[in-house]
Amino acid sequence: MRCDFSDFPFADKAFSAKPMTFCEPEVTRFLSAIVELAALETGDRKARERWQAAQLRNVLAHAANRSPFWRRRIGPREVALSRLPILSRQDLREQVASEGPLLTASDRIRVFEHSTSGSSGAPVRFFVSEMNANYNVMRSIAQYFLEGRDLTLNRTRLAYPRTPEKVVLAVERSGSWLGILGSFVNGGMGKTVTSRRPEPKALWRELSRDPIGYLAADPGDIETLLQHVGPDAFKAAGTAMLVVHAEQLDAGVRARFSAVGIPTRHSYSCEEVGPIGAECELHPGRYHVATSNVIVEVADDGDVRIAEGRVGKVLLTHLHSYATPFVRYDVGDLATLEHCCPCGHDGPTLSNVVGRSKGLLKHRNGKLSQFFVWAHEMTPIATFDEFRVRQTAEAKLTVEIGGRESLSAEETAAFVRLMKSRAGDDFAVEVKAVAAIDWGASVKRLGFRNELL
Repeated sequence: MRCDFSDFPFADKAFSAKPMTFCEPEVTRFLSAIVELAALETGDRKARERWQAAQLRNVLAHAANRSPFWRRRIGPREVALSRLPILSRQDLREQVASEGPLLTASDRIRVFEHSTSGSSGAPVRFFVSEMNANYNVMRSIAQYFLEGRDLTLNRTRLAYPRTPEKVVLAVERSGSWLGILGSFVNGGMGKTVTSRRPEPKALWRELSRDPIGYLAADPGDIETLLQHVGPDAFKAAGTAMLVVHAEQLDAGVRARFSAVGIPTRHSYSCEEVGPIGAECELHPGRYHVATSNVIVEVADDGDVRIAEGRVGKVLLTHLHSYATPFVRYDVGDLATLEHCCPCGHDGPTLSNVVGRSKGLLKHRNGKLSQFFVWAHEMTPIATFDEFRVRQTAEAKLTVEIGGRESLSAEETAAFVRLMKSRAGDDFAVEVKAVAAIDWGASVKRLGFRNELL
């Protein structure tokens, strides 16, 4: 192992001026945490699995001690994780409603109430500790260290407001997106652009005002911007990488960015537990599981197949969930779990990740298949602000076209043809023009949602 910091972008005042001190304590703690995370996730597999087993025992002991709900589920004896019952969203609601957080003031750990985005139905309340929030920040930054990314570049994030009020365009800048490490590293600027219904020209004008660097966004935002500018404009504006979350970016769009030297990296996470996996640098579509945070199982969910093969439901055990335990939690997604990655990473790897209620279409025979419709396929048909496709009944799709009072017969027919080309001729398609789409409590604007699952 080589340890050489000759190319590291140290800040001028990176090291402490205090006697017998190398770095400021808060920087030392943060760097130590990043080293720990990297050691866990890339080091010896047996050592990692031994650590996970110990953390699991700690969580289960805490849950059984603090919660009648969990005592009933865990039982008096230690059993294998796979023998514990699956935790559903309804189970989670019952535990939180009846018992609240399992950390109290006497634990001297700050606890916050949180909720899911509502993208898969009604938002679910739960509690997280301050440690969970700190871990999420550290794990995100650790990925930049693990891949050797340039820390001096800016990081720009597109976000939706969590409140129902309309936000036209709000911009927040920070001196460094590296947080505490900003005093240690000459890191780039952090910039967050918040908007519920962004207008492409205004959004691009704000994004290109500063070098973009790493662009963290949903695929819908990227496709919205592509209505106004091409990938070459992103490159000219200093975009180094697309860091995509929520849905998958269309393979064709991804290839267009790759052609101008902008790679794409997807992340897999959820509100309940935080990071689940990071996309492999060498094998797109495969995610190295964040083993410092979760244990992932994939349980059989019947004969569910997609083009790439058979998938099962994803069960998550959060190793740091002391405020609200998540043990074998059915997050509602489907995936394939493999022992390791073809790149050589010796750790569990997920592939074929799809959301059961986000990206799967249910056919009359009960089979499920992936369903994708991209903005760049819709915009040649008509001008609009936003769109949403929902499976609202067996063999029926409802398409909402936002920002329009009406649609011509030709436009409607073209939308119907596009939907049938993706879903099949046996689906009836209803196309509705609406002034604005009612996204409800969800902060995620998913292009497709199955309301039957």
